[in-house]
Amino acid sequence: MVTRVGGNGTRPLIESYAELQQSLAEVSADVRPETFLARAFELIKLAPSDSYFQPWRWIVVRSEHGKEQLEAATYSGTSLSLSPIVLVCLADTAAWKSTPQQLQEMVAAKALSAEDARNLLSQIRRYYSASPQLAERAALANAFVAVHQILVAATCCDVPAQWITVFDEKRIQDYLHIPDQYLVAALLAIGDAEKASSPAVRLPAQPFVYQEKFGQELTGR
Repeated sequence: MVTRVGGNGTRPLIESYAELQQSLAEVSADVRPETFLARAFELIKLAPSDSYFQPWRWIVVRSEHGKEQLEAATYSGTSLSLSPIVLVCLADTAAWKSTPQQLQEMVAAKALSAEDARNLLSQIRRYYSASPQLAERAALANAFVAVHQILVAATCCDVPAQWITVFDEKRIQDYLHIPDQYLVAALLAIGDAEKASSPAVRLPAQPFVYQEKFGQELTGR
């Protein structure tokens, strides 16, 4: 089972982004990142995820020492100390072993029978237990959907945000006491107004898109 883009049966994301943008319009710059963060976590619940497992987890780092430790573990050259908030996004590789709350709610609402839910979970558990690598790949893919949710929301609200994926994962795991079943997916620096990222150079999409099979040039219709 795969959830639809736009949130698990809730209102469209575009409406949620617009509401968030409006709610932050009159917020002062010094509290804007904190206000954004509180609302952004509500938006994450709308992110689609495989079989509703929502394997993303978050650590909010505000202390100067914590940001210095994270910065020392990165290779991107980004000064995390300039951001009031750094988010650490984790991917729970064992989320598939649990019963998602949303699946329980669907059964309670009679949108899914209890038998169908049990069958679905049984199939998922057989699939992921066959290979830990499959579980890790799925957890990371879902976590990046949630990361994207925050980045889009930040763009809509003019809140500076940078994401970092080049880092010493073991060092971050040790410092933050992260259990082995969690992978560090990304770091997000929120509210770096002094050092907002300059617009990136965008290459044309054509070289990255193939038709029918890998390597076949995409032709227009």
